[in-house]
Amino acid sequence: MQLTLAEGRNAWTMLAVALAAVALAGGFYYRAFGSLPLRQWRTLLVLRIVAILLVVLLLFRPVLSYQQLSADKPAILFLLDTSSSMGVADDSSGRTRFEQARDQLSKWCEKLKGDFRVKPIAFAERAGPLDGASQLAGLKPTGRGTSISAALAAAEKSFPPSEVAAVILLSDGVHNMAGRPAEIARGLGMTVHCVGVGASLRNNPSFRDIMVTGIDCPPRMMLGNLARVTGSVDAIGLGGRVIQAYLDEDGRQIGEQELTLDDAEGPQQVSFEFRPAVKGRHTYTVRVPPVAEEKIVENNQRSAVATVVERGIRVLYIEGTLRAEYGALADRFLAKDPDLEFSALVQTRPNVFLQRTNMTGVKLAAIPTDQATVDKFDVFILGDIDSSYLRPQQQEMLLKRVRSGAGLLMLGGYHSLGPGGYTETPLASALPVELGGRKLGQFTEPMLPLLTPEGVRHPIFANIGEFFPTRQSPPKQPGLPPLDGCTRVGRARPGASVLATLPTAEGSMPVLATQPLGRGRMAVFTGDTTRNWQQGPRALDRQSPFLRFWGQMVRWLAGRSEAVDTQASVVAETDKAAYALGEPIQISAVVRDKDGQGAGNVKVNARVRGPVAASAAEAAVEPPQHSNVLAPTPGPAGHYGGVFQPETSGQYEVIADAQLAGTTISSEKIVVQVGRVNLEFERLDLDETMLNAIAAATGGQHVHLSTADHLIDQLDRTQRKKTVVVEHYLYWPPGVWPLLVGLLTTEWFLRRKYHLR
Repeated sequence: MQLTLAEGRNAWTMLAVALAAVALAGGFYYRAFGSLPLRQWRTLLVLRIVAILLVVLLLFRPVLSYQQLSADKPAILFLLDTSSSMGVADDSSGRTRFEQARDQLSKWCEKLKGDFRVKPIAFAERAGPLDGASQLAGLKPTGRGTSISAALAAAEKSFPPSEVAAVILLSDGVHNMAGRPAEIARGLGMTVHCVGVGASLRNNPSFRDIMVTGIDCPPRMMLGNLARVTGSVDAIGLGGRVIQAYLDEDGRQIGEQELTLDDAEGPQQVSFEFRPAVKGRHTYTVRVPPVAEEKIVENNQRSAVATVVERGIRVLYIEGTLRAEYGALADRFLAKDPDLEFSALVQTRPNVFLQRTNMTGVKLAAIPTDQATVDKFDVFILGDIDSSYLRPQQQEMLLKRVRSGAGLLMLGGYHSLGPGGYTETPLASALPVELGGRKLGQFTEPMLPLLTPEGVRHPIFANIGEFFPTRQSPPKQPGLPPLDGCTRVGRARPGASVLATLPTAEGSMPVLATQPLGRGRMAVFTGDTTRNWQQGPRALDRQSPFLRFWGQMVRWLAGRSEAVDTQASVVAETDKAAYALGEPIQISAVVRDKDGQGAGNVKVNARVRGPVAASAAEAAVEPPQHSNVLAPTPGPAGHYGGVFQPETSGQYEVIADAQLAGTTISSEKIVVQVGRVNLEFERLDLDETMLNAIAAATGGQHVHLSTADHLIDQLDRTQRKKTVVVEHYLYWPPGVWPLLVGLLTTEWFLRRKYHLR
């Protein structure tokens, strides 16, 4: 038995302080109140002494401690595998592995509860303790993966090693998550016995199974380009059988291949080729219909998610002079459109060009002279540049790229079209209008293009036709500043489409005309001052067709006919739709302001939620939500990016938010898959090697469920004796303080009653 004080003080110090305080109080009371009757004097003295002793207790906080021997029941931990592979029925009884293990565990818990502190823990991807027999009875094998490592870590947190008689793992040993279970088990300081559940299917001569063991699917596919998806098919006991393998896109069959199964160990490959026709995320599934002899059909298909995309449009804009139109197109359109990558070359003196670009890896000091560089671009815009600076060989390169699917637009200017000397060049015959000679000149009167009936319906003028007049009516939305003029051209070529004209004394002159060239598109726009459409309305805070006109022009030239969206928006995307566990998720977002331009320097945040509970043991756990700030990325305006590192497999939801003008705008929800969906059915054989390694690392035993009862009977039921330090606090502040106040109050009241100060 020992008396200790707070902060390491000596008990004799406390005793000396108490005696000194009592002696001083006694002497004081004797001298001051010695004339009182003895009973009254003693009453006051006792009250003061008790108060002093209480203060001493509060100051020194004494604790009386002693040791006593106690005996506790040893703990036993059961780790029950609830992953999907445990749902396989692979014995003659027809019961699943999980049903056999759960029923046996229920019997053992009832049998051992008198001698042990029994604690069952369910695990799949994660692990969690079970609360009572009712929760055990309600479990189902639904886990999407098996982490024996997580189960062993949960066991370590349950009890100190000295209190644990044994850890008993009930599993088929199919570990398919991170970590090395044998190494983790070795560091527990506990004995782990492994109870194997299931059978080795390949060694069963009557077993028949077809498995799609893998799918090789590119995470991103280009719209309209040839894509290939390859499946890996393995079979047991079906050598020589001819089967059909299918490829589905979002549940719709798009491919079929015949396959003759072999007896060799390892998978066979089956490939499907197709051209994706719809943008967006799609689920591709390689599947094999089950044969009549199969007992396990969950592994007959494998899926992967891929995103079908169109590549960002790459624009090469070439200007021969540093004119105002160059600044309008480069600064106010190309640099602001989040869907465009561009390289703008402007001639500052003969054959000396200055480049402005948002493209990485493309540095140009002059007009490209090789086909490989030309082929990097999807749209070419030729401004006020004389033909003498664009050699015939370079023009042929441009036309070759257009014929393969690109687009080319020639603008009006004092040194372009006919006045620029293009009449006898390779470009001339491909353009949709006759150019005329160098002396054809300019039309210098202010004008607005007059839309033709075909122009009203054309994608270039989608949602902006009301700004322009037609032969039948003036603009429905007046106020658009006119152009300062345009370059004169001849008539349209046969087969060309004239979208806008200018009435002249000689008749209607084409202002905007187009025509196909091979798989690509050619266009001529004779105006050269569309900056007026941007500057004038902007100064008066009015709507302008400038961004939509040029945005839809470039998209049409690139073979994309979608209209430009002019409203604030956030579009989020991930680099892939499915990830291996441990692989980071790359999140990107495109933010547009109210004009549809790329919004820079705004706060963009990605909220990532998930995954949801995978089993009953995890059902009470709320899916976590993480917040990631996205930073601006190099390239087109309004692009942001960031990385999220998932910790577990499952489905994750991603939503991007942006703060624009005090308003929060959110993207649509994106769902991504982390970890393979059918991970549990890749390997179904009982993994005795894994279970043996875990047991051997801890000095435990590995037995099969059918013979495990003797293991339970051999468990050490000896109670663990331990020395426990028992402490009794000799003070209790919540009670001492009120008592002290009461004593001092009573003393004061009696002194008043006795007519004392």
